[in-house]
Amino acid sequence: MRPRLFALIIAISLLLSACSQRATPPAELPTPIAQFTRPPEKLPNPTLPTEPTNAPELELPAAPENRTMYDLDVTLDYAQHAVSVVQRVTYFNRTDTAMSELLLLVPPRYFAGAYFQGNISGDMLGQSREDGIQTMLSLEPALQPGASTQIQIIFTLTLPNRQGVFGWSNMQTNLVDWFPIIPPFDTASGWRVNERVVDATNTIVGEYIAAESADFNLRLRLTGSAQNLTIAASSEGIEQPGFVEYQLPLARSFSLSISDQFVTQEVQHQGVTIRTYVFPQHREAGQAIIEIATNALDMFAELFYPYPRQTLSLVAADFLHNMETDGMLLISKGVIDFYRDAPLNNLTILVPHEISHQWLYSLVGNDPAREPWLDEAFATYSEALYFERFQPDHLAWWWANRVEGFEPSGWVDSTTSIPGGYTAYRDAVYLNGAKFLQSLRELIGDDAFFAAAREFAFENTYQIVSETNFFSAIRMHSDADLDALLRQFFENPPSLN
Repeated sequence: MRPRLFALIIAISLLLSACSQRATPPAELPTPIAQFTRPPEKLPNPTLPTEPTNAPELELPAAPENRTMYDLDVTLDYAQHAVSVVQRVTYFNRTDTAMSELLLLVPPRYFAGAYFQGNISGDMLGQSREDGIQTMLSLEPALQPGASTQIQIIFTLTLPNRQGVFGWSNMQTNLVDWFPIIPPFDTASGWRVNERVVDATNTIVGEYIAAESADFNLRLRLTGSAQNLTIAASSEGIEQPGFVEYQLPLARSFSLSISDQFVTQEVQHQGVTIRTYVFPQHREAGQAIIEIATNALDMFAELFYPYPRQTLSLVAADFLHNMETDGMLLISKGVIDFYRDAPLNNLTILVPHEISHQWLYSLVGNDPAREPWLDEAFATYSEALYFERFQPDHLAWWWANRVEGFEPSGWVDSTTSIPGGYTAYRDAVYLNGAKFLQSLRELIGDDAFFAAAREFAFENTYQIVSETNFFSAIRMHSDADLDALLRQFFENPPSLN
């Protein structure tokens, strides 16, 4: 591919990035940033093992007890873009104090006319009040520590015609962040909620929902005139008379992507069914996605631990960004359209990035609005690790084109409310975040760095982490002086004393 054309592709993909979306469809692509191809000032030494290690198998931490359960009966009319849902939520009070209120977050309310609330009922519900996407439910009597309550929510969705993770286009329907959830609650700080941030270019900056590990059961019925629909989902569907049944334990949410145009391919790898759902023009790229995904799963099994779910779905997205969800990734058709049979392409960059989120986001949760670097910085650095492991001759190219060419600035610990909107957020959290992790690795050494990364992921599986958890893992494996490095990259350097 001609260098100038490829630079344009990279620039566009970075502007849209791995995990951002537009609040409404853009009229045209943003003007690309000029691309540089000079090598980085410091080239990392490729020291990742090229053969699988003999690390002992790890038994994952015990699953949280009394976790929330979401049970959804869903009827979708694909042609009419209409969804009707009966949702039942079982919620346990896992605090040591009585709870007099329960908060629902309703993400579809961000889209005018998309969400229509029917009846909300429950064995302890009193009055309710609404504020934006929040619905506060009073509990009468208060929910005691260790006790549970059940809520039934009946609602319908009129899906917006938009290219994004929630809505429909002529090529697919996507259901991500599409039903009410209960956010994490802490006795000291209350409900963990964030506002969605949209910048001056109408681009949504990062993500905003912090979610606990919960269990999801879903029954999907298809109705209406649409025929030959293929369903991609966060877990494997089981055909039942009249519906498809899904179960997904210990996840942050449940997502679906449905199309009458999908072409599927799959492979069994290390006990995991890796499946691609692409559009007909992407058949060749679908096989390439599988090959990259198998490599990435092997790499992350060594970095963290083996992927614990039975399926991983990689889905072509009819929009110009990428998004991770539990058990399923959405990869922009803009990335797939420009695939060429060579390692220097956006699929090789972005598929490992999104797969990394199956650990750092899905299994190890964080607050994506207040501390987005905890998953996005490592997801970006994972791209470098992938090249280091599987394409070492092109590692310098990755650093030059993905990071250094943009001359990134900004604090790694920035929030999604960073001044300057999405571009400033990307530069600080993603790109400077990757530079920070590389610098940290050089400072403490490979053995300590990779041991700490594994410790961080394993010990915090099913939890919601903060920077304290990350640096505690670092301190367990290194006593190096990090003060200067933290002052260089963090606006509010953590105290490690």
